Amino acid sequence: MTDLRKQSEQAIQVALGRALPEQGDIDWQAALTGDVGLDSVQIMNLVMEIEDELDLSVPVEMLAEIQTLDQLAERLCHLQKERS
Repeated sequence: MTDLRKQSEQAIQVALGRALPEQGDIDWQAALTGDVGLDSVQIMNLVMEIEDELDLSVPVEMLAEIQTLDQLAERLCHLQKERS
């Protein structure tokens, strides 16, 4: 696992812990809306918190392509690489 992936996963874990404090272990293959149980507003808030944590901007059109936590982590890694 790369450092960028670790940073991405950590940012997701922190933001998800704030959004869903009762959330237990994270299943990275879990669907954001179905399995995790986030609605669209919660997803936007989650992403905004992650953006602040990682100091990057996630394009809104990219969010439509993201279905799982793993996909979110991968896209965040990609954005961090582009920024470097």
